Amino acid sequence: MLAGKGVRSACLETETLSMKTEYILPNPEKENTFELVVLKVSSSFKKQHILEIAFQKLVSQECGFPISKCTLLFVNSKFLFEGKIQPEFFFVRKDVTEEVASKEKETKETSRSLYDLLSKKNLPPKYASRLCSHPRSCSYPEVCLAPKIPGDIFSLREGKEESGRLYKEGILNLKDISDTDSLTYRQKTQIKSVQTGTTHINQKVFSEFFNQIQYPIYFLDFESINPPIPVYLNSYPFQHVPFLFSLHIIREDLFQEPESFYYIDEGITDPRKGILEKLEEWILPGGTILCFNDKFEKRCLEESVTAFPEHKPWLKSIQDDFIDLAKPFWEYDYYHPDQKGSTSLKTILPVITGKSYKDLGIKSGQMANSEFLRVKTESLSASEKEEIQKNLIQYCKLDTYAMVLILRKIREWTQAL
Repeated sequence: MLAGKGVRSACLETETLSMKTEYILPNPEKENTFELVVLKVSSSFKKQHILEIAFQKLVSQECGFPISKCTLLFVNSKFLFEGKIQPEFFFVRKDVTEEVASKEKETKETSRSLYDLLSKKNLPPKYASRLCSHPRSCSYPEVCLAPKIPGDIFSLREGKEESGRLYKEGILNLKDISDTDSLTYRQKTQIKSVQTGTTHINQKVFSEFFNQIQYPIYFLDFESINPPIPVYLNSYPFQHVPFLFSLHIIREDLFQEPESFYYIDEGITDPRKGILEKLEEWILPGGTILCFNDKFEKRCLEESVTAFPEHKPWLKSIQDDFIDLAKPFWEYDYYHPDQKGSTSLKTILPVITGKSYKDLGIKSGQMANSEFLRVKTESLSASEKEEIQKNLIQYCKLDTYAMVLILRKIREWTQAL
């Protein structure tokens, strides 16, 4: 059956198979046949889309819709939003008819095999699958990893293949690994830290790091949105557009209370304009701009001044002042057993300082992104908007204050040399 009017997707089913797709349209190029059109919220063609489209074609044809053309629609990341979405430029159309045809036999055999499997009264024994990108992101660990639920073996840094090999050998915990000769420096550091229960600190590296710091110190963090359909003029699909920043400033003494500033989109003008104006007022060349993974903040600033080029001279004047606080942690010059392989700010902060994000209304950048988009795109009450804004500011402020606390700890380590 084909979905009726008012339904946004075409839904078809046979006695054994069912599927949903975006469009099944008459193909004017070939009489009495149809074009299958699949839309993906992606900025590029991906090979895994072909099997999905091949299955949709299989079901369509079994339902009496002969498919002569298969088209994949994805988002044109170079589309500049100037106030109106023009579908003919916003989407990229790719004819994937030949690629889909090459998968027809495989798709038919796999579909029949899966249907036969699901029709059985007793499912086959469970076994470990390597189809997930990583077991930590597996939706069914109790199925794929049973009967052995692993300990911390899959927390091994960059250890997807190595963790899988060790798991097959029956090693479920990092503490039980004896042969580390083939492992990387970071993997060896992580394993040794877990096995000894001690924190690894390369004080020499942190001393060199701290010696780069010049006052005043500007601790900077952005929150951004990157929707597929742009919200702001002169922005692109999936472009990270900052809507909020937090800035802590320490001018002379690291252990003095920092000055705190922030700016958040007030819903009237493009936030990039206000952000650039405030940052140019508050950040002067010659100090240190400290970020955690500074590539993100640099990119936000570079793309923002493209939209507001009057701020290019200021950005050029501070470009050499950035220092990335994440680098020594990413290199495992510091490692605590409780990090479990992670080097994110939200992991580093509690193991070094005991502080955490657990009591905040917003606890991650992804959550900040989605909550701000709700404010911009949904009908919310004034109190709801106020609560979200308060939570966003608190979250962003902790990101920069966390860097203050971490840098103070680094200073303590260097003084111990």
